[in-house]
Amino acid sequence: KDSHLQPYLSNLCVDQNVRGRQIGKAMCRLVECIARDAWSYEKVYLHVDLENVAALNLYVKEGYEDVGCRWNPFWAGQAAEIGYFVKNL
Repeated sequence: KDSHLQPYLSNLCVDQNVRGRQIGKAMCRLVECIARDAWSYEKVYLHVDLENVAALNLYVKEGYEDVGCRWNPFWAGQAAEIGYFVKNL
């Protein structure tokens, strides 16, 4: 394991037609399980558009904590503000 690398949850998407079925929660937990059990990491990081209330609520309910970092990267398109979050596994 390279101590300079950390697991980063990116681009988690659930089709609108199947939202509300706990699929996003299951995918988060699977990523966390792999990071912790297979790769022996203690944290998972992610970024989220703070205006995406559904995603933000999912991550907060799953125990991700806002680290207070904000930025407006060029690749974020219409996202006004991106938040950086971490979860201790």
